[in-house]
Amino acid sequence: MDDGDDASAPADLLPADAFALLGNEHRVRILQALLDILRTEKEYPASFSALQAEAGADVSSQFSYHLDELTGHFLKHTNEGYAFRYAGWKVATAILAGIYNQRDEFAATSIAGTCPRCETDALEATYQDEWMEIDCRACETRLTRYPFPPGGLAGRSPSEFLHTFDQHVRTHMRLAREGVCPACFGPMKPFVERNDSDTTASRDAGYKCTRCGNRLYPSIGMLLLNEKPVREFLRNRELPVDVAPFWEIGFCVDDRCTVVTCKDPWRCEVQVAADSDTLILELNEHLKVISTSILDNSAI
Repeated sequence: MDDGDDASAPADLLPADAFALLGNEHRVRILQALLDILRTEKEYPASFSALQAEAGADVSSQFSYHLDELTGHFLKHTNEGYAFRYAGWKVATAILAGIYNQRDEFAATSIAGTCPRCETDALEATYQDEWMEIDCRACETRLTRYPFPPGGLAGRSPSEFLHTFDQHVRTHMRLAREGVCPACFGPMKPFVERNDSDTTASRDAGYKCTRCGNRLYPSIGMLLLNEKPVREFLRNRELPVDVAPFWEIGFCVDDRCTVVTCKDPWRCEVQVAADSDTLILELNEHLKVISTSILDNSAI
């Protein structure tokens, strides 16, 4: 993708008009051709003739018409040639990821790994309706369920796409924790839904985007993966959080590791166990860590 820009910025388009510009196979092919040029490290920005050849277009006048329709909002034209604007690059990569046009699924399939709740090797993954789910057959626990684009599976072995899924979810949680919506990049704010009937559930809190309404309901422990006290505690015990996928890390998926200690004001504790020690983190209603302590279990 090109970081430069031409002199004149295009005017905003109505969403329906923007999608209408893409409703033509020749224009989609042009976007895909430019992405192929970019990713194969051919000369970029691309000349008219190079882009026409990559798109496999025979009629120059027809190609020129569709290219002109894309130029301004999805593409830009400078003295060096044609390059993506962010909108065009985003559409092209979304097509490559299969978000809009691909479907894939597989039934419950055994995968490597250990359940952090019952410590058995009975994990299985299921992919349906663009959601990845990982469960334990032995204790009948759902460890995680999260949307995942079909392109994440394409051309990958099970171990490879599970690693990709792990990184995908971690990235979304990290963005939310930093106040950025992973869907629309709007402001993400923490929220707490007080549940008077359950003091052990950790999924009554999460993050909501004030722009698009996207809500994330991870276990609270999952939000703490990149907190400095957690990483230091585990690294000092030679258990870095990046070694295992998050669904094999107890405090990330086991609700028993999180306890709501107060309803008003809302407070909760997350317990991170390693060796004979347990790190206890206290969070407030803004999901901020307000205190930490280490319990030596061997002394009990």
